[in-house]
Amino acid sequence: MAGLFLAWYLLYVLLADYAHGFMSQKVVGNINVGLILGLLQFVSTFAITTLYVRHANKNLDPRAEAIREELEGGQA
Repeated sequence: MAGLFLAWYLLYVLLADYAHGFMSQKVVGNINVGLILGLLQFVSTFAITTLYVRHANKNLDPRAEAIREELEGGQA
């Protein structure tokens, strides 16, 4: 997931630097392709965060809780 996000970000940066014509194409009013792709960077960041939180709550937190209980239970 991290690799995909970094590739997506690198693509955005390269387009912004080398494809001025493409990035400045108007879509609606003053909204251009560059603005839309920039906003999609935020959307993808929030989506990745949401997916990770779901994964952590479902898989990682129960394991961490079991390890904590095992360690604390053994010392009591």
